Amino acid sequence: MNWKNLSGISTYLMLLVCSTGSGAKETSIADDYKNPALPLEERVESLLSQMTLEEKVLQLSQGVLGRDYNVNNLVEGNVQADPRMGSMICALEDPEKRNAYQKFIVEKSRLGIPMIFGYDVIHGYKTIFPVPLAQACSWNPELVRECCVVAAKESKASGIDWTFSPMIDIGRDPRWGRVVEGYGEDPYATGVFAAAAVKGYQGETVPYRMVACLKHFVGYGESEGGRDYSYTDISRQALWETYLPPYEAGVQAGARTLMGAFNDICGVPASANAYILKEVLRNKWGFTGFVVSDWSSVPPTDGPGVCGQCGRLRQKSS
Repeated sequence: MNWKNLSGISTYLMLLVCSTGSGAKETSIADDYKNPALPLEERVESLLSQMTLEEKVLQLSQGVLGRDYNVNNLVEGNVQADPRMGSMICALEDPEKRNAYQKFIVEKSRLGIPMIFGYDVIHGYKTIFPVPLAQACSWNPELVRECCVVAAKESKASGIDWTFSPMIDIGRDPRWGRVVEGYGEDPYATGVFAAAAVKGYQGETVPYRMVACLKHFVGYGESEGGRDYSYTDISRQALWETYLPPYEAGVQAGARTLMGAFNDICGVPASANAYILKEVLRNKWGFTGFVVSDWSSVPPTDGPGVCGQCGRLRQKSS
């Protein structure tokens, strides 16, 4: 089997994998979904109809591959993680190792679904550019777009499909430690740079492009006292005038994914906030991509779930 024939359905599958509440039983596999001549929607429906509930849960789970030197993510990835998982934070720089792991995923899983590999490519990959706050000081969105084109080319050559960037939170409190990762305190300017970054990462040059991810949706920069993972008190007016405009600009520019925020919004966690995730993002803006949770912002419970460190399926504790 050529796993490349399946690569086009991986992201689309993640969008639809929760569409049915129950899973199929493991039976003989109909391989219509492997046929590139069939319409994408038909292939996905064929695959979904054969997936068990456990396989669907794992497709919506992410692990770590290789040593991640991000101080927030210091964990040793387990290359023997369940091959049915949907994505990995890929801290490998060797494309041969990445491709070997993709081969392992496709050959060892029952349905052979290829994995999506993501990484925090924030201001360059091999070529390092100024931090986003400094990029914004250029007042040159075209230059920012070109930086992201280079980052996408270098990342894709190393096997990265997906970057957790751009960060477009509005940061107005200097105590907040992630101000440097955004484009400043103005919603309009941030929206312009967001669109430029999305177009750079997701440009038309194949194969040198990768999927962008707008983060952190939404209001993360308003964390009380500048403290990470903290409470936010955001009125509906402030939400629409200050914090949502950059995300709308990024969505309109074609961003395929968003990342949820760590914070709550007036008591409702952003990762499970029906107003922003459904009414605003889906219904008002027509977004058709998917939203990924931030690092452990949706922690495992004592029931079935996936360990974020080893990627193995947790069983309900006794």
